[in-house]
Amino acid sequence: MCSPTELYGRDQKQWEPPAPLLMRSGLRASSSGNSGMRPSASADHQAGCRRSLRGPKTTTQPSTRTTVTDLIAQGRHALWTEGDLREARRRFEEAWTRADRENLPRERAESALGLGGIWVHEYREDVLRARILARQEWCAQQPGTPCGLALALRARVAAERDYLDGTHDRVLEALDQARRAGDPQLLATVLSLAHHCLLGPQHGALRTRLAEELLLTAGRSDRPGDALAGMLWLTVDQFLGGDPHAGRSLARLREALKQHDHQAFGYVAAAIEVMLAIRDGQLDRAEAMAAECAVLGERCGDADASGWYRGQLITIRWFQGRLGELLPVLRAEVDSYALGVQDDSLFSALAVSAVAAGDDLVAAGAVARLGGSGLSGSGLSAVPASSAWLVTVNGAAEAAFRLQDRELASTVYRLLASHQDLPICGSLAITCFGSAHQSLGLAALTVGDVPAGIDHLRRAVRGNLALGHWPAHCLSLHRLGHALLRYGNPQERAEAPGLLAAAAREADRFRMVLPAQPSPTSTPARNPRPATTSTDIAMSADIRIRLLGPAGIVVDGVAQVIPGRRRRTVLSVLALNAGELVGADRLVDIVWGDKVPRTAANTLQSHVSYLRRVLGPAARIISQGQGYVLDLPRTAVDAGLAEHLIRAQGDGPPTAAGVRPLTEALALWHGEPLGDVESHPWFEVQAQHLGQLRLRATKMLARAHLLTRQSARAVDLLTPAVREHPLDEQVYELLMLAYYRQGLAGRALTVFENVRTVLASELGADPSGPLRDLHTAILRQDPAL
Repeated sequence: MCSPTELYGRDQKQWEPPAPLLMRSGLRASSSGNSGMRPSASADHQAGCRRSLRGPKTTTQPSTRTTVTDLIAQGRHALWTEGDLREARRRFEEAWTRADRENLPRERAESALGLGGIWVHEYREDVLRARILARQEWCAQQPGTPCGLALALRARVAAERDYLDGTHDRVLEALDQARRAGDPQLLATVLSLAHHCLLGPQHGALRTRLAEELLLTAGRSDRPGDALAGMLWLTVDQFLGGDPHAGRSLARLREALKQHDHQAFGYVAAAIEVMLAIRDGQLDRAEAMAAECAVLGERCGDADASGWYRGQLITIRWFQGRLGELLPVLRAEVDSYALGVQDDSLFSALAVSAVAAGDDLVAAGAVARLGGSGLSGSGLSAVPASSAWLVTVNGAAEAAFRLQDRELASTVYRLLASHQDLPICGSLAITCFGSAHQSLGLAALTVGDVPAGIDHLRRAVRGNLALGHWPAHCLSLHRLGHALLRYGNPQERAEAPGLLAAAAREADRFRMVLPAQPSPTSTPARNPRPATTSTDIAMSADIRIRLLGPAGIVVDGVAQVIPGRRRRTVLSVLALNAGELVGADRLVDIVWGDKVPRTAANTLQSHVSYLRRVLGPAARIISQGQGYVLDLPRTAVDAGLAEHLIRAQGDGPPTAAGVRPLTEALALWHGEPLGDVESHPWFEVQAQHLGQLRLRATKMLARAHLLTRQSARAVDLLTPAVREHPLDEQVYELLMLAYYRQGLAGRALTVFENVRTVLASELGADPSGPLRDLHTAILRQDPAL
């Protein structure tokens, strides 16, 4: 048998929160439990974390005088009273070592049972888990083990085996035996174990019955932890089932935890509160709370501390539109042994993250690993019905939609249809992606069943309202609006702009970036407009590329946000050179600068592939030699169109006919040009050129307004230009003249004093001759003005 050092020396690392995730999100888990955490979590949440982070109240360090019986009692106290899983493991391991050395069968069996802990699957490292199971099985078969203790050990082994296999027959059989045994503590223990093996979406009703039975049994048990366990499981069941009264159960659980602090159960309650903060749209606050929970889980020794934090951060980044940022971390974490054996959710998260980052190859590989299929082809259908099942299928639906994978989407729809009214919750309701109808809607749209897709998305909007999940509600509005705009009948298309505007307002409120909509690759079945195929839509699509502000693509009037700075950089370079060949080496240089990775060529191809999918066949990016050509006219790019409209006015005197085209040209600017791409000298030159182009159009339009006696419009146009170009004397000159023609000579003279001050301060110079002459003419009220 192994020593405590052999057993736990290796195991302790598995409880640490994932440092790459913490550091990437700007959070660090400190040894004090709150130092380094952002103080944005709620006071109740922080207080609950502080209470649960306190060490054992009555447990003492083992000494040479401590008996095996004392160690077992201390382990039980740590496990069921304090909820300190780590301390309980230490006590029970020491008890096992001494009981085995002294050949004490009962004490050996009690310590082996205690090593199992409260939850199922507390040991993630294979050798360690096998060692603990071997002890429990061996003790259950020894003649010196009391009958009730042997039954408890067999129930523990049954639960562990069922959990590993994704089944529950053995633990339910053990539960029947525990009911007949008449021992309340034994029955409470096995009820909780059985509940933990029944976390699939189809088990909701049975789980609830077990939780209610556990609460009744706890009344006959003298362990405080049994009642808390029953309250916790019932709360979890209600959240997993979308019960509108789940919040009341959580409040009752929190009140009970104030009376009896139990670290492990308090950790789960705190994690559920993180989920509720995500639902409430408080994403930054939820991120801080999640980091605090990671520390709390690590302190009490919960095996899911790192996994839950990762899942919560994935959810937050999902709704923020930043999941692509986690791609390197997810690629590193997807094979971590700390993950539960039945948890495939990281594969689907990796797939969606890879698509968001423009790496379709990695996304396809992650999808192929779902269900442990490998080369067998079993795929998503083989994913075990665990607490991660809904989250896994939700990610698969999103990946299928973005990759336009009809086969995967069809599987998603078939598997998820019977659970359509559930929320997409992960693990013990510690994270939530909203109504399952949204996943079904995406899957239906992907396979081409538009009426079903629209119906599911409408139900997702209502379902997310009922859940109070505001980010999911925003996302479902966004998806429904785009579906109606693309496929709806005239009445539905008229409804779409209102939905999209509402989604945009909510996205702004919750600081979300809504995802771009992929171009369809198949003809929708039972389309309300059957005469128009998706190919017809794509070939006749109005394609516009926007660079005069945040980079993006507009297809048929629908803006497609392009996630990823490097992907936007590729789009911007190709668009500014529309119709011309851009070498791959040139693109790599602009995108990565001096830090070119070995994978740059493959990543560039992935970015191009993503952009092709968004643009569709009507505006292909053509591979030509060692580079790419964006097959679009220059006027399809807002920068090219603006330049065309401005240059068409020539350099002669302004005319009234120039007002409209110049107004249209300036309206194309919607922010800082090229401000969301990689920093490179070439972009600095382009941005400077576009800035001068805008200034030229502003001055030309101002002169045209003055010519047509629209002085007020000229003032409105020139006032911001003065702030943006404080050293351009022509802007000041036009603004002074516009004020004077409005009858505001005093303001015109104030503008002159301002420009004189600015020039003296910045350049050490006086205003130029024309500006001084205008100042004199205003003082004299020259009729020529």
